Amino acid sequence: MEGSRRYNPSTGCSTAGITLPVHEYDHSDGCSITGGYVYRGSRSPALVGRYFFADYCGTWLRSFVVVGGAAVGLQDHTATTGALAGTSSFGEDAAGELYVVSLTQGTVGRIVSP
Repeated sequence: MEGSRRYNPSTGCSTAGITLPVHEYDHSDGCSITGGYVYRGSRSPALVGRYFFADYCGTWLRSFVVVGGAAVGLQDHTATTGALAGTSSFGEDAAGELYVVSLTQGTVGRIVSP
């Protein structure tokens, strides 16, 4: 699968038992999603419950909340973090604070609200 679509429909693979994503975007917006974490820290109360993600080929950081099984309230955090080229990973510390790793830039940054 690629998002909610079959990668190669001609193979006739079954989608039985597959959990489809709650959010997706097409290749005009990126090439390889870098999944993250739900923010559970205390430094940025406005971010609590938001799932953060990025794209390795994109330069953005986004988040949403899940309500009733659907992604809602999509937000772009790039203005706060700056452009993030080559986002390769996320991390979470013991306090629930989140970090984002840029392989291309060689940086690790903490996610905070503006």
